[in-house]
Amino acid sequence: MKRLLSVFLLLPCLQACSSDESSPADEQTRKPQYRVFIEQTYPPFIMHGGDQASGFEYELLEAIAAKEGFTLSYTPYLWAGLFDALKQDQADILSAGITITDARKEKMLFSDPHFETESVLLVHKQSNIKSFNDIIGKKIGAKKGTMQEQIIQQYQKGYGQIVDIPTTWMSVSRTMTGQTDGALGDLGVMQYYAKQYGSQYGIEVVRDPKAVKEQLAFAVKLGNTELQSKLNSGLAKIKADGNYERIYQKWFGDQHK
Repeated sequence: MKRLLSVFLLLPCLQACSSDESSPADEQTRKPQYRVFIEQTYPPFIMHGGDQASGFEYELLEAIAAKEGFTLSYTPYLWAGLFDALKQDQADILSAGITITDARKEKMLFSDPHFETESVLLVHKQSNIKSFNDIIGKKIGAKKGTMQEQIIQQYQKGYGQIVDIPTTWMSVSRTMTGQTDGALGDLGVMQYYAKQYGSQYGIEVVRDPKAVKEQLAFAVKLGNTELQSKLNSGLAKIKADGNYERIYQKWFGDQHK
């Protein structure tokens, strides 16, 4: 009887002790997980090949998640449907080199900016396009629904042709093969493609001194200030400890500054 009593007295201690022990897998499970919808091909900002995401924004998000104690899952998606996916609660975070605009602020929340950029042209080296003014009457490609599409409309004033294309890569490839006179896109992306294919296809980046500086950020659903705060807090921490600069140098070096 004394032996049985001793066993019963020990049970609460055993249960308490076992409950304090948790494996790394358990810790990972307890962390909140957020769904990130990404544009499938937007190098060097975000890419998805096989089962793995990569790119500048991917590494930023992973570093932020480590600081703030959450995990992330990544789903590649077409640009045209990204904003609807956020609105319909299919995604928690959007990563696609998204420019902060007043119009978009009415439909979603943005993190603090993580990158400053501008719109540039990608053209053949022998092209007479040397500025935005030179695209009048030309056939210029841009990703549909972007700031670049609006810039082409502004400068062409009806005297040229906008070729709306689902992805930036398609607009670049059409310029490389001569189907369009040029492509308008983000500086970081166009520099990436010019570096990859410049010598083979004779393409180069043209910057316009009048180009407006744009701020890129991550987007979350309107009203989700808690997640917005986590992203901002994590971004501030990785800037303070040098991690942001390390990631920046890996993907851009000094070519963008």
